[in-house]
Amino acid sequence: MSLDTTLIGVPDAAQDPPHGIEVCPDCGLIQQLPPLQGRGKLACPRCGHVLERTSGRSINAALAMTLSALFLLIPANFLPLLSVDIFGVHHQSVLASGIWGVAEQGWPLVALILALELLVLPFFRFSTLAMVLLQLDTGHYPYWLGRMFRWSEWLDQWAMLDVFLIGFGIGYERVAPFLPIEVGTGGWCVVGLAFLSMLTRATLERREIWRRIGPNMESLDPDQDYIGCGHCGMPVHAQQEGQNCPRCAAKIWRFKPRATMRTLAFALAGFFCYPFAYLFPMEYNYQIGKMEGYTIMTGVMKLIDAHFLLFAAIIFMASIVIPFLKLFSLSWFFISVRIHSVKRLRLKTEIYRLIKTIGRWSHVDVFTVTVFLPLMHLSGLLAVYVGYALPAFLAVVVLTMIATELFDPRALWAAYLKESHE
Repeated sequence: MSLDTTLIGVPDAAQDPPHGIEVCPDCGLIQQLPPLQGRGKLACPRCGHVLERTSGRSINAALAMTLSALFLLIPANFLPLLSVDIFGVHHQSVLASGIWGVAEQGWPLVALILALELLVLPFFRFSTLAMVLLQLDTGHYPYWLGRMFRWSEWLDQWAMLDVFLIGFGIGYERVAPFLPIEVGTGGWCVVGLAFLSMLTRATLERREIWRRIGPNMESLDPDQDYIGCGHCGMPVHAQQEGQNCPRCAAKIWRFKPRATMRTLAFALAGFFCYPFAYLFPMEYNYQIGKMEGYTIMTGVMKLIDAHFLLFAAIIFMASIVIPFLKLFSLSWFFISVRIHSVKRLRLKTEIYRLIKTIGRWSHVDVFTVTVFLPLMHLSGLLAVYVGYALPAFLAVVVLTMIATELFDPRALWAAYLKESHE
């Protein structure tokens, strides 16, 4: 066991008493954390993972925004999202309209995933987080608090209202040049929810919440072997491997068992769906007897032709660059673990953090289709249909997100740790 400390941006904090011992979730390094005063951050000296930061963080602000988001969920789900007039025919959509349209066109599994990401999981995300923050605010620490916060963090990856905001904007801009379209009350509530979701994430300091939930380790026996929880970072005796973490109730492993092979299985499934996502159209537009299909790349070119260069760049990055980067990176990680490579470990870990953060934003193109699908409909004259590429592309996005979640970045450092102990 080794203890390391790094302090960035707080010149006098090293003189204060220790702030507990934590384990880096990305490389497994056990570290003594000094307290942060003022604006600053603590980063792992081995892999660069930011363990804690104080700049712009406030539990009270996060609680206020979480409760506000819960309040906005009802009008966002039930009030009109967008409305449009087509040759005197008025069409109106709510958040679930596009999801229902996907299901009606014969893609119930796609619709189920979208319903979970846009309707169900945001409610559970904000509900669980609100319960945790309210308990902390009142000074109550029930036994389930750590487990609840762990669930809320997992839900944050899959509650997609902030990603939907980009798809909402692109879908609006695709319709606005041709038809009179208005954003309804529900649409403005969705915009507010998206910003509240991002602000909640930005103001929430997870390390401070885990410290309040406890228990915390203030000292360790240097003659004992310790491992850390891969989720909340609590160190425990190595003999407790496979047991539940005392703080967050997750299973504690030095390295997640079979995580690398599970990651490979989901990555290979993503590779299988990848060509179908780009060769087939994402959508078909029917206009007065003429059917035209749009692949992801032709959609990007259409946005460029319409001079929506920012949106074209977003779709290109989210739908083409990010999925390729995720599949390439996961393959690189698997090979590195299998051959016990000790090269560029910090770079690999930084890439892992990057793809885990940006992977969810690949949903943008799917959400764009669901925004204007229920609006562009006039019997016999105008319609939008889901193409075969949309379910294939959604499969790539979801499978690679699951693969990234399953991967244990500490496995990248296993060979390095073995060499350093020999």
